[in-house]
Amino acid sequence: MFTLTRQFTGQPRSRLIAAAVGLIASIALGSWALATANPADAAHGLPHGTILARGAFVDATDVQFRTGMKGKDRVISVKNSDEVIVQNVTIDPGANTGWHGHHGPVVVVVAAGELTFYEADDPSCTPRVYEVGDTFVDPGQGTFHIARNEGSAGVQLLATYFDVPAGAGPAIPLTTNPGNCTGF
Repeated sequence: MFTLTRQFTGQPRSRLIAAAVGLIASIALGSWALATANPADAAHGLPHGTILARGAFVDATDVQFRTGMKGKDRVISVKNSDEVIVQNVTIDPGANTGWHGHHGPVVVVVAAGELTFYEADDPSCTPRVYEVGDTFVDPGQGTFHIARNEGSAGVQLLATYFDVPAGAGPAIPLTTNPGNCTGF
């Protein structure tokens, strides 16, 4: 479940939901249209991201996701979300994002390749694999992880970051492995 509400009186809830769906669709379509033909084949060897758009909500906006990541029912709430960033991320074979977190929730669409995702607080360090067309919500808000390309083809992700403080980047990098995953 995804909920986006404006803190504005006099608007019927159905109009607010329709506006939220339109916003998400516009962000996704705009991101895809701005992406290059096949950035997942980049020869740079490291992950990189191109920020396609950045903006602040015109009206005070709350964001809420309900997700069952790894079988845990979780509600992620942001009151009066800061800026939104839309980014095209590419990860070459053998490369990874490094350990990092995000300020708020992130909606990620796998546009090319296969992404392997490890959560820092998972005691068994069990990977979760996402394939082309898969979409998931990274909860952000103090959760840390690493995303790796363990395949032979490039990975392309389209990510929409919510609640990014004005002027801040979309990720909060860590300099060391914060959890149970060893060897990388």
